[in-house]
Amino acid sequence: MFLFPLCCSAPIAGSAVDQIEKVIGYVSIGYPFGMTASILFGRHHKAILQSPKPKFFIMGTQDGFTSVKQLRNKLNSAAGRVETHLIDGVGHFQMEGPAYDAEMVDLIIKFISSL
Repeated sequence: MFLFPLCCSAPIAGSAVDQIEKVIGYVSIGYPFGMTASILFGRHHKAILQSPKPKFFIMGTQDGFTSVKQLRNKLNSAAGRVETHLIDGVGHFQMEGPAYDAEMVDLIIKFISSL
């Protein structure tokens, strides 16, 4: 089983990854690691970053909640296998629209297949 949270549900779902034995990996689209999100969800960030389970973070380079630098800084301290995929020129909410559905499915299937 994998957890596939979007946006603001991502930190809360990420904090449950190690609590549910059947969960073997985590995929997040637009995980909010930015300053404001850290104030709101900071206690949840620690759980996903410390989890040894495989993690895949998909984010647009124009995400208004997390910069590419913030994402990389946070993930530098992450345990276990961590992969990222950046979509150039795309904002946070654009990835959640139907224009990116096929790309998201392809990326996620590729990640799951690699495990």
